[in-house]
Amino acid sequence: MSETAAPIDVRAVVKRFDPRAKPALDGATFTVQQGRRACLLGPNGAGKTTLIRILTGALAPTSGAASIFGATPDTRAWEEARRRVGVVPQLPGMYRDLTGCEYLELVQGVYGRGDVDAAAKTLGLTRKHLRRNMAELSGGWQRRLTLAAALLCEPELIVLDEPTVGLDPVAAREVIAMLRDAMKSRTALLCTHNLAEAEALCDAVVVLRDGRVVLDDTIDAMKKRAPAHVSLGAAQGPQAIVETLRAIGLEATVQDDRAVMLTAEPEQTLPGVLRALVANNLDVFECVASPPTLEELFLRAVKDEPRP
Repeated sequence: MSETAAPIDVRAVVKRFDPRAKPALDGATFTVQQGRRACLLGPNGAGKTTLIRILTGALAPTSGAASIFGATPDTRAWEEARRRVGVVPQLPGMYRDLTGCEYLELVQGVYGRGDVDAAAKTLGLTRKHLRRNMAELSGGWQRRLTLAAALLCEPELIVLDEPTVGLDPVAAREVIAMLRDAMKSRTALLCTHNLAEAEALCDAVVVLRDGRVVLDDTIDAMKKRAPAHVSLGAAQGPQAIVETLRAIGLEATVQDDRAVMLTAEPEQTLPGVLRALVANNLDVFECVASPPTLEELFLRAVKDEPRP
């Protein structure tokens, strides 16, 4: 195991469950560098859960390699590397015969370190919660308990598989706030379908489609390359703006009583746009340029990106 190796390195990973069917993973390749908070996105069946299971050692790839801190499950360094990782599974996997406190003590014993009381306090788990059997806790408190277990050993890397799935909006908001604090000083890989959650917590994106990585980049870089949405409003109405822009060679559409156009360089384009509108006696009262959302970038990646 190398101290300088990337926390996550996935190289040409293929996973076949049935040799006659399409592979669940088909040459997936990406790296998560130290300190990066990456979200793993993709439509249903893209291979996200399979990849998480391979990264945590629950599955072996058919070919290729997935390492954490330079170690793979077939090496002697794996156990030491695995102790540097905290995992929050999609399904908490409640032990019906263990209390919350007993579960955290079990995790402490597996890792050989960690402060149970400190981890519980950080996640707001009181004695009342820790004395109850795990399966008796509500979904929100179960998720807090699994997050406390993942953070108990002060891991360098945390892997989170749909951490808010099945939670009501209030519980999900609380868990997201806790995750934001937990991810601040750590490398993280978050697998989620919630794009607003991904944008709030992560700074990079890995998009899977049909078992392949079709996008691997930072969110900031993606937004800089994508055109900005410009919303324009005038007293004469959006259609008057659309017709004026068309006359100078620019395309716009009408959306929600506003004219909307796309431009890759709003700082250079919009002054000329505003001059043209004013010169045509339009009373402009709104001109707002907004970067694309992560949802828009994701949909573009899974819909338009050609298969390698």
